Amino acid sequence: MIVVRQKVAQRPKAVGKQLTLFEDNFEINGFRYTCYITTLKFSAADVWRLYRGRANCENRIKELKYDYGLDKINQAGFNGTEAGLLLITIAYNFMSLFKQVIINEKVRSRLSTLRFKLLAIPAYIEECGDKLIMKMALQMNRRIWIKKLWDKSNMFVFCE
Repeated sequence: MIVVRQKVAQRPKAVGKQLTLFEDNFEINGFRYTCYITTLKFSAADVWRLYRGRANCENRIKELKYDYGLDKINQAGFNGTEAGLLLITIAYNFMSLFKQVIINEKVRSRLSTLRFKLLAIPAYIEECGDKLIMKMALQMNRRIWIKKLWDKSNMFVFCE
């Protein structure tokens, strides 16, 4: 077991938890703590360097499992399972690109959140002269946000 203590004043973006049980203790206050349990035979510093680079991969695995159904792609044969995995990979990469380029939010939205915010919106298209108008059932503040996304996506041109 390896416990890492990082001073918040020196590393304000350090991961870990601040202990609140002993708030009045000056030796504990002002630090963030992280605990690693491992069977590796490396030094404590090497284990910390190894694991801190992989800290966010568990969140990506959870996202693939719950949002993209990665745990339910087993087919009768290898080829069907491989095809399902490739489709999920393409969908994940497309949505990651969409989130990075178009949405560009500081908070990472999961697919289930984006499905609610963007995809599950009642709408219909109406012709008005020579233009097509999309009518969406949205509150005004969400309408403005969607319009900004739409305008940002129109900046990209696909070449043949």
